[in-house]
Amino acid sequence: MTKFNERQLVLLAQEGLPYDTRLFQQLVIPYLPVLKGYCAKLLTSQPDAEDVVQETIIKALTHLKSFKWSVSFKAWLFKIAHNECINKIRDRRWDTHETNDEYLENLASDENTHEDISTALAALMVDLSFNDRNIMLLRYRTELDFQEIADICDLKLSAVKMRHKRVIEFLQSKLKE
Repeated sequence: MTKFNERQLVLLAQEGLPYDTRLFQQLVIPYLPVLKGYCAKLLTSQPDAEDVVQETIIKALTHLKSFKWSVSFKAWLFKIAHNECINKIRDRRWDTHETNDEYLENLASDENTHEDISTALAALMVDLSFNDRNIMLLRYRTELDFQEIADICDLKLSAVKMRHKRVIEFLQSKLKE
C-alpha cells in the first residue's frame, strides 16, 4: 500500500467521500490514542471522553469536504474535539442543574495521595482552570505549537504563552512543596 502524507490523504479522502471512508480512517487512526487521552484528561471522565471522540470523528467526517488548509488537519481535528468537550461540559452543567457560570473554570477534583511525580502532576492538572488545563494538554499531549493552540482556544498567541508560563510556574512551585 502506498504511503501518503497528511495533505495527500486529506485530498484523497475528500474525493472519496461520502462513499469511500477508508482513506478517512487511515487519516484519523494515528490521532485516536492522543485524541482519547486529551478528551479523558480534559473531561476527567472516560465515558464522556469516548462519547466526545465519537462525536469528533463524526463531525470531522461530515465536514471534511469543507476542510481548508488554514491550519493543519491535526489542529482542525483537535479544534473539533475542544468544542465537543466544551459542549459535553455544558451538558453536564444542565444535567446537574448547576447555576454557577464558573463551572467550566472549577471542575471538581479528587484528593489523591501522590506516589510519584506524574501522579502528582496529574492531580495538580485537575485543579487547573479549564482553559489552563486545555492549553497544557494541547501542548504536551498533542504536541501542538502555541499558534495552533491559540487558534483552537480562540485566544491570542501572547495569552496562550502567558497562561502556559504561569501554569509551569504554578506546577513547579507545587511540586517543590
